[in-house]
Amino acid sequence: MNKSVMNNSTTRGVVQVVSQDRIRRLEVCTQFSNMGYTVIPLAEVVFSRTSQRADADICVLLDPKAISEFSFAVEQVPEQNLIPVLYYPALTHDTQKAFLKPSRSSFHETMVPFAELRPQDALESIRRLLDSAIKYARLSRECSGLISELNARSSRRLIGYSQAIQTLRDRIADVVHLETPVLLQGLPGSELSLVAEIIHDSTFIDDHPLIKVNCSTLNTENIERDLLGYFSHEESSYSNEPVWNPGRIEQAEGGTLILDQVHLASLPVQAVLLKIFENGEYVSPEDQQQKKVTSRVISVSHVPLQDLVFQNQFKRKLAGILAESTISVPRLNDRKEDLALLTEHILSEVSRAEGMVAKLLTLDGLETLKRHDWTGDVLELRNLLRHVNLVDNGPRLDAASLLPWIGAETISDADSLVGMTLRDMEQKLIESTFARCGGNRENTAQMLDIGLRTLSGKLRSYGYPPRGGPDSKRKFTVRRAA
Repeated sequence: MNKSVMNNSTTRGVVQVVSQDRIRRLEVCTQFSNMGYTVIPLAEVVFSRTSQRADADICVLLDPKAISEFSFAVEQVPEQNLIPVLYYPALTHDTQKAFLKPSRSSFHETMVPFAELRPQDALESIRRLLDSAIKYARLSRECSGLISELNARSSRRLIGYSQAIQTLRDRIADVVHLETPVLLQGLPGSELSLVAEIIHDSTFIDDHPLIKVNCSTLNTENIERDLLGYFSHEESSYSNEPVWNPGRIEQAEGGTLILDQVHLASLPVQAVLLKIFENGEYVSPEDQQQKKVTSRVISVSHVPLQDLVFQNQFKRKLAGILAESTISVPRLNDRKEDLALLTEHILSEVSRAEGMVAKLLTLDGLETLKRHDWTGDVLELRNLLRHVNLVDNGPRLDAASLLPWIGAETISDADSLVGMTLRDMEQKLIESTFARCGGNRENTAQMLDIGLRTLSGKLRSYGYPPRGGPDSKRKFTVRRAA
């Protein structure tokens, strides 16, 4: 049917009527048409080719062959391309057993059938049932559209338009509606945590808990305490009873549980995880009752779990459970065409945090970033830009401002500055810049945008003799200023 017919139709709705019996098909089409519905007579089931709009609101199957074709073809058709199905006449118990397999996935079972029409029903009853099915179909399509828009907005937090990042967005969209565990794989410094948050935000429209467990810190002594909960010996203010402290699994109930650094979990810890997640149940220490794991499980690993399985460092069964759906986060080196957008986005974030005007990335600065091997991935880029923003007061981010710092060990961990005094931070900044400039005081003063005498005074207070003498704290290959 032409899409314009559906868009411009003023009838009660659009109904597909499917049967190889031409007379029976004509009889039902006439009946529905007299009720005010637009009818599409078909000899066999035709599924929508796109997920944007179905060819009809609902589909009515009139004979066992049409029902059989639908039952077997539905497994090969994406969920968003399905429409609610009605059977007319109603199926017998034997027909249901023959065609409606109990092994079918849950969302297909909800579509087959939506309802059953019976020949003895009055016309008004049939009309009410068709109206309900059509209303359900339209609301379902509208809901699916809103969910898709929500997923698209959430995935926009992944900056870039390269093929690698587009593939990542598609993989996220594939798994958000599933309830199976998800394994995120990527290098250290890649945006694994961001991807986990996007999956969580896309799965739950309203607020649900997001709880993270660092598997590298778990051991046989604390794993059950951390995951399942414990009683503290401290008495509460309101009773003499020990206080119950819920574990991470209970805290994540109804939300998402992230198993971070799962590749670093020891074999005994893996055994406990397998015991919990194999059947999705655990015994709560609070009341010794069996409880179900109701949270979505997302595992984060910097090493493919199958590689660890082959090395006998990871339990095969646990790897199979956690990696039921796997998403590989691409390296920054594999999507360098995103560097311009990613850099501008990070510079904007840094400038807002520091209350400064964002720097402008120049072409030679971009080429410098593209030539670099980003072994630390996005985290290395973020730390580099934060440090350059602190050191360089110029309005542009060019090659001259990047080259002294790119690849430097001093930017490996930007969080190391947290908790330092201003004096210590100033000393670290001056000493690291002095080292990067090879002991050249003029270049150091120019890069730090301070006077040469001020720099010399600072260096003397740190124990550096004039012009890098033999008793200095550090040894540089110094080029004497002209």
